Amino acid sequence: MLTKIMTASLSGVEGYPVTVETDIHRGMPGFYIVGLADTTIKEASRRIRPAVANCGYVFPNERVTVNLVPASRPKEGSHFDLPIALGIMLMGRDVEEFEETAYLGEVSLDGAVNPVRGVLPLVIALRNAGIRNIVVPRDNAREAAILRDVNILPVRNLTEAAEYAAGLRRLEVYRNESLPEMNPEDTLDFAQVIGQESVKRAIVIGAGGNHGMLMMGSPGCGKTMMAKRIPGILPELSYEEKLEITGIYSVAGLLSGECPIVQQRPFRSPHHTITKAGLIGGGARVRPGEISLAHRGVLFLDELGEFDGGVIDAMRQPVEEGVIRINRNLEEVVFPAQVMVVIAANPCKCGNLWDERKLCTCTPRQLESHRRKLMGPFADRIDMHIKVNPVDRGRLGEPAASGKWESSSSMREKVQAVRLLQEDRYRNCDYSCNGQLDEKGMKKYCALDRAGQAIMTEAYDRLGLSMRGYSKLLRIARTIADLKGSEIIREEHAAEALMYRLEL
Repeated sequence: MLTKIMTASLSGVEGYPVTVETDIHRGMPGFYIVGLADTTIKEASRRIRPAVANCGYVFPNERVTVNLVPASRPKEGSHFDLPIALGIMLMGRDVEEFEETAYLGEVSLDGAVNPVRGVLPLVIALRNAGIRNIVVPRDNAREAAILRDVNILPVRNLTEAAEYAAGLRRLEVYRNESLPEMNPEDTLDFAQVIGQESVKRAIVIGAGGNHGMLMMGSPGCGKTMMAKRIPGILPELSYEEKLEITGIYSVAGLLSGECPIVQQRPFRSPHHTITKAGLIGGGARVRPGEISLAHRGVLFLDELGEFDGGVIDAMRQPVEEGVIRINRNLEEVVFPAQVMVVIAANPCKCGNLWDERKLCTCTPRQLESHRRKLMGPFADRIDMHIKVNPVDRGRLGEPAASGKWESSSSMREKVQAVRLLQEDRYRNCDYSCNGQLDEKGMKKYCALDRAGQAIMTEAYDRLGLSMRGYSKLLRIARTIADLKGSEIIREEHAAEALMYRLEL
């Protein structure tokens, strides 16, 4: 006797459909699970046997074999409990629902169906495979029902799921009530930042072209304060982007019960003691790191000089490529990493190197070590290098809410205008922002006039730029030209871009 039930499994933050085949034959009693199942799945036999009995069903005293198809891909997760249990409970019955319905859920010893991680990407994978009815734990229904074109059927226990599969019960489709909208008053406003208008201009350029930024200045000059306000000037997320980010947070177990969908662009600020696995992802069970959690948003590294050198070096390739590839023995796990990297750093270990009113206490060795971290290969991959000066003493008495300082709404309008321009320009390309342009794209879209070409060539010779540094400079100039509404990169655009690539 054989049953086949649909479910799904995760590879990183992407799901793929899995067929759970259950076979029962006469012979020595036993419970065997094959198909590259992890320990959690193999332990299902210890949970399912008492759960089936406690729900009033008879667990067969025969040889039970469960095969997870495709058998060549590793599988993990306690959500396999429900399809395995149903395959045993409904063995030998003609159940049509098995062909058009998928099942996800962890089973308790008393038969209750518990919530699991990563439901949204699992449901997306099943939807893409043509499944339209998906049975999920009651506590996961709100998250799964974010998808508009599938029927989410919540269950509380194993009995409800079995009766539905046998055609003895009807389950109501779960519909999400209106999701809470983001309140603009909850966002931080650049109008609260006194002065620093030149840095705000650089932030508009960085946000407009999705350019990474390194802000260096004395302690307390406003670097962190401004970095926290950057997500508030980025364009609103599209529906598909919200699904993408919510799927990542679902896998990481970071979704809020009150709001099952990520409504605004992420802002992640890991502590400098973070490990490589914590930053780029990994672990025994591969999970997304901080870079992937900041996907489509801002990754803020405060006090870059305090981070471990190996952790900083591990970020080079993800920042450049926009993806993280983690290789295991049997497969490659890919995490998305399209982030705007914003870095804040002091000019030296004590932070007083540029302050004329204070004495720098760093030794030459400390200065050199600090400089290597700030100006090494990783920093060369960051588009914009900005010097942040302390606020002038004469401005301290001016209230932040006076309306004198540029607000987030004003900056957001500029960023959205230039993003729409780029979206139209790169509509049929592999990139969507100037910060993602490759060599082919720069050759096609970064045309310079004669004066602009002359200043770029002179800068390459005098500043000793690398080819990567020159490319970053050209991308910044492209965004500045877009803000000015110019299709050609002119001399003034190139000159301003040079301000953001000078050695600090």
